[in-house]
Amino acid sequence: MPIDSIVCFAGNDWWVHNPLTEKQWMGFLARNGWKVLFVNSIGVGFPGKGSPYVLRRLLRKLRSLSYWLRRDEDVWVLTPLLLPLWSLGIVRRANVFLITLQVRYAMKRAGMAPGIFWAGLPTAALLRHHLPHRASVYYVQDDYLSYSSFDHQGFMRLDEDHADMLKDTDVVICASIGLVDRESKIARRVEYVPQGINPVFLNHGLTADSAVPEKLRGISRPIIGYWGSLESLHDRDLVLALAKRNPDWSFVFFGRKMTDVSELEALPNVHYPGFLPIEDIPRHGVHFDVGLISFKQTDFTYYGAPIKFREYLALGLPVVAPPMVEVERAYEGEGLTARTVEEFTARIREAMETDSPERRRHRRELVAGQTWAASSEQVRGILESLHHVGRDI
Repeated sequence: MPIDSIVCFAGNDWWVHNPLTEKQWMGFLARNGWKVLFVNSIGVGFPGKGSPYVLRRLLRKLRSLSYWLRRDEDVWVLTPLLLPLWSLGIVRRANVFLITLQVRYAMKRAGMAPGIFWAGLPTAALLRHHLPHRASVYYVQDDYLSYSSFDHQGFMRLDEDHADMLKDTDVVICASIGLVDRESKIARRVEYVPQGINPVFLNHGLTADSAVPEKLRGISRPIIGYWGSLESLHDRDLVLALAKRNPDWSFVFFGRKMTDVSELEALPNVHYPGFLPIEDIPRHGVHFDVGLISFKQTDFTYYGAPIKFREYLALGLPVVAPPMVEVERAYEGEGLTARTVEEFTARIREAMETDSPERRRHRRELVAGQTWAASSEQVRGILESLHHVGRDI
């Protein structure tokens, strides 16, 4: 009997976050006849007092909770009521009971038979033995064990949950080459599925010769650019040192400022033009001379796979980043990495000196097939390969 239903404990929130990878994949499965229950993130802990915008996060979660169980785009979406203090034994047991009750009810409402149990974050390990399923998948999209180092999380037990999921699930899907290398040492089957690229970045009609948007007018070239939220991972010290060392370069950052960048804004060659809707990013980003990944150097970034790496390539941009396995190995020669300010300066200069229209076309071609549709098909193939595993648990 084929498996055609899935309960996805996602790492994100269907109602709050941008249309990220799990949402894309689950929506694809639903459109292709699968019964899908998308369980909004049950979290890994509780944001500590040093976590930026903790109140905003809580308000967003409350808004999502107000929907509780609702159908959207053929997907059943559940925001379960729970307590966030996962490391406390009594809370853990209460949460397992509460979430199991709500998920079983949602499965009944959706008319779902036991199918695939999908864990998009390690905390879901606690639910795996309490919900009926025929096969299990663990989606490792980040270096979960590094969360506490940058997001001020408290009350976590990630090591145990992560290890349990690696050892016991039928397949582990990893978002980066670095994670594949690491998790293959424990998991019995590991598949590499990079995140897909939003189609807005794959418009090859946009080039550096296109009209310069208003927000970039008056900013001198070369432009070392970045887009995305400026959170705690943003390496302000690196950017400050780079901008001072290279006053003839313009550093442009599009995104919401979720950390203090006042010292950077005081420099004449650093610009924060504000937030851009994703649809507007390509016509701005195509005018960058270099795409900069300005993340701090941590285990989280080293093993990570920032989607902006492929977005930069999709616009033809050369990329410079801190040490990251994905940038170094995914497309050999098209991602430059550096550790020190001196190395970053040299790599950025090298990227600009070796760039050309031909190189830009080549970069676009490298990622032209890395769409959400393509990665969704890959995931469907992996899930269908689990039919032979199928057993009621």
